[in-house]
Amino acid sequence: MRILVTGASGFIGSGLVAKLAEQGHEVCALMRPTASSEFLNGVRFTRLSGDLRDMGSLVRACGNAEVVIHLAGLTAAKNREEYFRFNAEGTKNLATAAVQSKSLKKFVYVSTQAAGGPSSGLSPKTEAEPDRPVSMYGESKLRGELYLDEFKGRLPFIVLRPTAVYGPRDRNIFMFFKMIQKQWVPILPCRTPTGHKYYNFIYVEDFIDAIIQSFDAPDELYQHGERFFITDGQIYTFERVMALIAQELKTKPIRIKVPPLLLSAIAMGGTVLGKILHKNFSINDDKLHEITPDYWICSAQKAFEQLHFKPKNTLETGIPQTVAWYKIQGWL
Repeated sequence: MRILVTGASGFIGSGLVAKLAEQGHEVCALMRPTASSEFLNGVRFTRLSGDLRDMGSLVRACGNAEVVIHLAGLTAAKNREEYFRFNAEGTKNLATAAVQSKSLKKFVYVSTQAAGGPSSGLSPKTEAEPDRPVSMYGESKLRGELYLDEFKGRLPFIVLRPTAVYGPRDRNIFMFFKMIQKQWVPILPCRTPTGHKYYNFIYVEDFIDAIIQSFDAPDELYQHGERFFITDGQIYTFERVMALIAQELKTKPIRIKVPPLLLSAIAMGGTVLGKILHKNFSINDDKLHEITPDYWICSAQKAFEQLHFKPKNTLETGIPQTVAWYKIQGWL
């Protein structure tokens, strides 16, 4: 198939392009002129220069595509306007270009669990429940989904909402690997009866498989613009995640409790410095809204049943593979 991928230079996108090319697909990657192709060396694909704000480049990129996979977007931004310009308006622009393609059969939008928001307790959130994003990032990704809804009947699409994605090439969750390597780990404040915060995860190779498997989903799922949470089906406590990383790194890190006021102060500092230095810090006021909830858990049962998605990894097998890659690359 002729497949267009946006966000191809990123953590998930680079692995997806490599896998699609390996399977024999004709892959085009829409990338900004300044985007790095560091993780695409040796991969057979066609690089197309463009931008989600440039309608001309989007129309040209979509013109010959049979499938569009939309991964591009911002996970960190300076302000709400920037989030919405790329994640929401950018998605609307790409959909506008895609409906003009006479060859397009399917459009896959990679959104995020953050668009649905956290669950209220230990009962995993489902796609049937109301969406309640708690951050500007989540709101902007949800707005992108709602823009796609406006194209129902003209654009066959589905939405994949992965939970926290980890694995080779990731730089976000990687910071926890570095902390633990340096013999310390933060214990985040929580208000649960058990004293634990709860999360879902998905190994990057499994998520890439989910994207590719979605091509074979029944047409009615695309006609209805169905949403799917994507996880490995397990629920983990934050402490369990840190313990598995420490076990693989063969360290015994010091547990440092982070008081709520200190976390708020750090987030405020990240926001202020970000505005002054025109940079995006990993912890700021908006990210604090995502750190605060105690139950970031959702159900992948719909994906298991309707997309026939079967993850091969849990954290017990995914973390060793991730650590091995980091070490080979010299990151650890």
